[in-house]
Parts: sequence; C-alpha cells; structure tokens
Amino acid sequence: MSTAPAPREFDSFDDAFDVDMEFAPPVDDVAAPRSPLQFTPAASAMPAGAAPQPQSPLQAAPLAPVPAAPQLAIVRTAWLYGPPGNDFPARILAAADRARASGEPLRVVGDEIGSPTFAPDLAEGILDLLAAGMFAGVHHIVNAGSVSRAGWARHVLAAMGVEVPIVEVPLATWTRPSAPPAWAVLTPTLLPSGEHLRPWQAAFADYAPLLRRERAANGR
Repeated sequence: MSTAPAPREFDSFDDAFDVDMEFAPPVDDVAAPRSPLQFTPAASAMPAGAAPQPQSPLQAAPLAPVPAAPQLAIVRTAWLYGPPGNDFPARILAAADRARASGEPLRVVGDEIGSPTFAPDLAEGILDLLAAGMFAGVHHIVNAGSVSRAGWARHVLAAMGVEVPIVEVPLATWTRPSAPPAWAVLTPTLLPSGEHLRPWQAAFADYAPLLRRERAANGR
C-alpha cells in the first residue's frame, strides 16, 4: 500500500500555490518585488529585443490585459420594504392586531420622517444604472415623497381595512440598538431615463395585494 507524502508547511502564499510563474530571470536581476500577477525585470534580465520565454505550459497562455479601474457606485436608499416580508407594513399590521385584541390604541413614532422604498423598485433602479453604464458616483434611489412612521402606519392600515386608533409618540420612546435620524428623507437622483422612482403610495399599492393574501391565509 502506498503511503501519501507528509503534509508540507509553506512559508508564503507564493510558495504554497506556485504563483511565482512569470518569466523567471535570475533572482538577483529582479528590480522590483514580485507579485502573483507581475514583476518588472531589470534591464540585464534578458538580451535586448529578446522575447520572454515561458517556464511552464500555464505561462505559455496569452497574458490577460490588466483590467481598467472599476467604476465605484454607492447606492443609498431608505425605509426598504417588500417581499419576503417581515418589514414595517407587516410588523405594523401584527401590532395593530394585538392592539385591537387588547382594546388599546397603537402607538407609533410621529417625529421620524423618511422615504418608504419598495424593494422591487430599488432593484429596477439599480438595473437601469447598470444597463446604461452610468453607475459611477452616489445615487439616492428611493420612492418619491416622504411620510412619518405614524403616517405610513395609517396608510397601511387603511389599505388593509384595519381600524385601530393610532397615538403618535416621539422617537425617543423606544430604545433601539442604533440611533436612526429623525429626518431620513433622501433627495432622489435621476435615473438614466431622466425620471425618479414612482411615489411611495403607488409602490405600496402594488404590495398591498400580497399583504392581503398573507392575512387571508392566516385567517385575519
């Protein structure tokens, strides 16, 4: 029975993975430290006009061009909601059911303002940027308009036909792991089409049927 060689310890990434595979002039002739991608040999590394000779079949493959610097894009959004749920509308509906069962009003923050953004709309906006090749820079991709948490809650409950009185409370009422800003409204940037995302009310109208089906499936 053959015995496998004992595992070997390597001193470096280059040693372990054999990535030191360029055109291998003598070590003393290397003018700059080698990297897994490229090194610069000194003038004495090879005769003038000589072509580099690959040292292995892998080196003989065509050299890939150095890629250009990628475009950096930063996409900012706010108050994201949508499938698969467990979002603000779903939690507000669950809280409203509990409040109604206990005969108490629903307490919702009234001094936190933001831009509710439907996740599928955000995805479409990002795809528009990518398709147009105009994604470098900072982009605010949010549904148009703004509303308070309490105002959004009222809109959700009205759309679902749930009647529960709402009492507005300040943002400081509850302790949170983070410190959200009271004003979280982003000024939307234009998409390549020259338009903004649709108003948040129109976006929520597309989400409401899914919420209704989920509530009906749960007997509510």
